[in-house]
Amino acid sequence: MKSLVTLSRAFVEFGPFTKAEVLDFSKRGLLQDTDYLRDEGSDTWLPTAEWVSASKPAPKLKVVKAAAPKAAPAAKKTKKAA
Repeated sequence: MKSLVTLSRAFVEFGPFTKAEVLDFSKRGLLQDTDYLRDEGSDTWLPTAEWVSASKPAPKLKVVKAAAPKAAPAAKKTKKAA
């Protein structure tokens, strides 16, 4: 079952919505700074910005292969003065 979220705006509750829906609302600019969100089963209402930042999935890290080490440059031969 998907985790559900309730939205409170001006003391009126809306929802429940899925987390994906609420994150989409945020992405589309539909949430206001004065809105509060509460996860299903929680008694704590969080300000929109705090809830969204805590609920965004962690960014995927790109794995970069390290380049093979380069050989050290050959020592330069110097001419000796005669």
